[in-house]
Amino acid sequence: MPMTAATIPVSALPFPVMLIDENQIVAGLSPALAAVLGEHIKGRHFISALRQPVTLEAIETAMRTGQAVQTRWLGRDGARDTTWAVHVIPDAGRIVLTFEDRTAAEEVSQFRRDFVANVSHELRTPLTALQGFIETLRGAARNDAAARERFLGIMERESARM
Repeated sequence: MPMTAATIPVSALPFPVMLIDENQIVAGLSPALAAVLGEHIKGRHFISALRQPVTLEAIETAMRTGQAVQTRWLGRDGARDTTWAVHVIPDAGRIVLTFEDRTAAEEVSQFRRDFVANVSHELRTPLTALQGFIETLRGAARNDAAARERFLGIMERESARM
């Protein structure tokens, strides 16, 4: 008998997938998800197996509305935080969850935010000093040749450093 999508066991899938049956029990896990969450959650009620409020709310919403829902799962892999996009898909009284590891994308995004913040800080400090020198040269040191040369030297070094 040929396999159809309805008869393919979750345990045969190469990506992180969970099946919650009509009784709200974790009925199947792919090996990829069992490696993340542990095989021990199979056979447990989904609430005690998953225990993250946003994920539980997404499952309950999908059960109630019959519509697919997307949410996030936050986990830990050793010393590293992990982030997963979770697609919650209702199917004839059952719920299928697929997990997509978004950890690397989240880390790149955080790196970019940190980089922009650091560059912004590094530029803001010398620019503030340059603005102060310009104001002084236009004001109190307008006719002071020694101060002008000293300030212009500092401004030149700071702009070259930037």
